[in-house]
Amino acid sequence: MTTNLRPSLLELAKQQGAIALLSATIEFLERNNVSRRLALEFLQQHSVSENSRVRLRDYRKLVCAYEDMGMIMSTWFSSPRFLDQESRPLRLNLARGTQSIRNLVHSSRVKISATLAVDLMRRSPSVRIDAQGGFVALKRVFVLPDFEVPRAALVIERYLDTLRRNSSAQRKGTTLLLERNCHVPEIDLRRIAPILRDIKGRGTAFMDSVDGDIEAHRTRRSRQKGVGELGVLIFAWTHPSKLRRSKSIPKSHHQSRK
Repeated sequence: MTTNLRPSLLELAKQQGAIALLSATIEFLERNNVSRRLALEFLQQHSVSENSRVRLRDYRKLVCAYEDMGMIMSTWFSSPRFLDQESRPLRLNLARGTQSIRNLVHSSRVKISATLAVDLMRRSPSVRIDAQGGFVALKRVFVLPDFEVPRAALVIERYLDTLRRNSSAQRKGTTLLLERNCHVPEIDLRRIAPILRDIKGRGTAFMDSVDGDIEAHRTRRSRQKGVGELGVLIFAWTHPSKLRRSKSIPKSHHQSRK
């Protein structure tokens, strides 16, 4: 009796999905000037140990500061004390007072210091420093140049944790976290731009609303027991598909879509 040793479709999909995930990660790191050697050395030596946690301390510290800056910018664009009569963010200064960066940081109830917030603002295109040294908010979303790798790590860590928790919840019959996506595999390229504009507008309005709801529940004491983390992520993607060749069309007549 011959035993069928061929892997199932689910097993093949799992293996090839792992390859796709690793390939995309390595390609992304290389595009951001992170050597493939670093990834390979980590895979060879990987172990969840105290040493690995120590090595990630600087990354987690910077990510926390980055997230706090998002809260600071949200406060700057939404709190009446930092808006003018036309609901535009006020110009802030470094001195003490109601219209100062120090007061903005304090009002945002974040953990980072005003000194670190100022340093990050100076590096960000979301804030402009005028000729008098005043700080002018340009974008509600806080952006740091060359921060793609830490941002990707932040998102992927939390997404994979969401998948793990949802898998466990399905087995136990408990409440699932929100984890959905919708897409169409083929769409006229000319229709993408207007659809994306609509998605961006509605998605931004939704995130601004959610941000306000979540921020209203932020704890005031950083060392309070029984606290957790809550967040929402939205992103859109486009990917040009390769034009499928028809068997009825000779190869010499095939044209690829630009």
